[in-house]
Amino acid sequence: MGRLLQDTSDEFAIDKALRVYPTNQQVNDHNSAVLNLYRNNGARIYKIKAQDQLVHATRNADNVDIATIIPADINKTGGLPAELQIFVGAKVMLRSNIDVSKGLVNGAIGYINEIVWSQFRRTQMYATDVPSVRIDFA
Repeated sequence: MGRLLQDTSDEFAIDKALRVYPTNQQVNDHNSAVLNLYRNNGARIYKIKAQDQLVHATRNADNVDIATIIPADINKTGGLPAELQIFVGAKVMLRSNIDVSKGLVNGAIGYINEIVWSQFRRTQMYATDVPSVRIDFA
């Protein structure tokens, strides 16, 4: 316990090694470092904003801003932040599996191999665009 690995080369490279951190802030810091590494290497990184919906609920006539009622804590939103940054080649973890018939489990790790935009677009055109993402969990 308490051993901190300083080697960040070869199989321990920032973009390769699986890292486990005790706090969400440390995870966020590591993810930011990985994003910066790929951004500096020319990867096209997309920002996807959450689009929350009230389902089977009555709304007040004063059009409540949904951002004020959605928790900021990602542990209360199914693990999804308000904004997600993705790119082809990104390592991702399945945090909450809603269809176990596909053979995946919580914690499965894969890589984004394709980002598909609606209406045959080649890229994100609007901040509210949400793509389909193909992930290889091999």
